[in-house]
Amino acid sequence: MNAIRIFFIFYLLGVTPFVYAQSDTLTLEDAIYLTLENNQEIAIQRKQTDIARNNVYRGNAGLLPTISLIGNGSYSSGTTDVALRTFSENPSQISIEEDNVVTQQASGVVQADYVLFGGFSGQYRYRLLEHAATMSRYQQEVVVNNTILLVAELFVETAKLQRQEELLRETIAISEDRLARVNDQFSFGKATGLDVLRAETNLNEDRSTLDDVSLAKNNMFKDLNFFIGQEAETEYAVSVTYQVPGLITLDSLKQQVLQSNPERKLQAESLLAAQDQRKLTQADRYPRLSAFVNYGYQWQQNDVQQLAELRNIGYTAGVSFRYNLYQGGRTRRNLQNDRLAIEAEEVRLEQVRERLVNQAIKEYSTLEYLQAQLEREQRNLETFTESFRRSQERYYNGKATSLDIRDTQTALLNANIVISNLQADIITSFIRLEKLRGGLFTSQP
Repeated sequence: MNAIRIFFIFYLLGVTPFVYAQSDTLTLEDAIYLTLENNQEIAIQRKQTDIARNNVYRGNAGLLPTISLIGNGSYSSGTTDVALRTFSENPSQISIEEDNVVTQQASGVVQADYVLFGGFSGQYRYRLLEHAATMSRYQQEVVVNNTILLVAELFVETAKLQRQEELLRETIAISEDRLARVNDQFSFGKATGLDVLRAETNLNEDRSTLDDVSLAKNNMFKDLNFFIGQEAETEYAVSVTYQVPGLITLDSLKQQVLQSNPERKLQAESLLAAQDQRKLTQADRYPRLSAFVNYGYQWQQNDVQQLAELRNIGYTAGVSFRYNLYQGGRTRRNLQNDRLAIEAEEVRLEQVRERLVNQAIKEYSTLEYLQAQLEREQRNLETFTESFRRSQERYYNGKATSLDIRDTQTALLNANIVISNLQADIITSFIRLEKLRGGLFTSQP
């Protein structure tokens, strides 16, 4: 992947990344791999990064000589009136007037130009090109991190819906069994028509809920397929295994955010570029010394002149010096603007730092809350499971009604869904923290 390292926490499955092969099951690692390979936004940003990196060379900063091939040619024809006289006392004057006088000229040279001194402007232009390449690389990290997070969120939301489908199918199986038992009881006069109607209604409600969840999941799959570069109608199951993530301390999290987050690094590099831009502007206050050397051929032919024909071939070299005494105050104003730009970049850097730290603190608190809530819900699940088991036993023994078992069945379903959603939310929250820490994706120069 062109010197790209991916620092992604694969705690979700407890395995190392592998190359994706088309199958009926898609893991989060597969989805991220496909995203890095196929996502169009990432591909565009990579091209931009390659362009910025390709621009970093000395010639683009004016630090190398330029070599040019220069050619000229001319032809003129007209009336010439020439007055000649000698250098003697009271010289006589000779006048010549001719029509259709032709003058022809041609020249061709190979010339090299080089700036010997320009206030170190070339060095600062080169450094600005390096800043642009570095900023493009950090921007690539930002784009990839945001895209990975988006794909992970879609993936986890899809996993939520898939789990709800599984739980609803189990619930429907129970509701179908309950309806069959109520029909049997109705046949023997142990249940009323209202009991049958309620059982049928409950079963239809479960099936309608399943249809709604399936529709939402299929639409979520289409969104996910778009970002990972698959056909919209591609179908598969997603696979996520929840494991308790280990948390670092809040102080360590803040330090890593301020050190490794690509948005922070991008803004810091932008500040350095603004500082070097001011140095480049200051170079306008220095004189400019340039040199040239050329080798070429010159030919001239005249019908009416003392110089009838000229041919010259050889070297020519020279230097030029330029110092701007006054530019209408342009340099002074540009330096003022550069200073203001630096101050603005400093404020932006502090703003980015505070925003990222604030986001990290909030996400850290959210993750702690979700983990504590999950522990409580898992304890409650044991109670709901036992309550449903006892209701089934009492129902089979004729000591409970179908409404009793329906209530405990619904409570158990909701408890399972809550736990599944909490586990998915913890995964998403942890990935958000990894993004803030700069741990999802890092590109090497």
